[in-house]
Amino acid sequence: MRMCKKCGARKRRWPRSCSRCHSASDRAETVADVAEVAVEIGVLGWIARGGVAVVRLVLRALN
Repeated sequence: MRMCKKCGARKRRWPRSCSRCHSASDRAETVADVAEVAVEIGVLGWIARGGVAVVRLVLRALN
């Protein structure tokens, strides 16, 4: 559950508007929230590991 920044009410997820004040978050806030979630779950680390794995496979294929 997320908190509305305008009225402090609880809302379901970040892209949805608040049921109390009907304020939707703007794009900058949405992008910041997505980046925060990605860092929390380690998505960026998994992407880096995947890239390294692909490079290793290519190098092994060329040798």
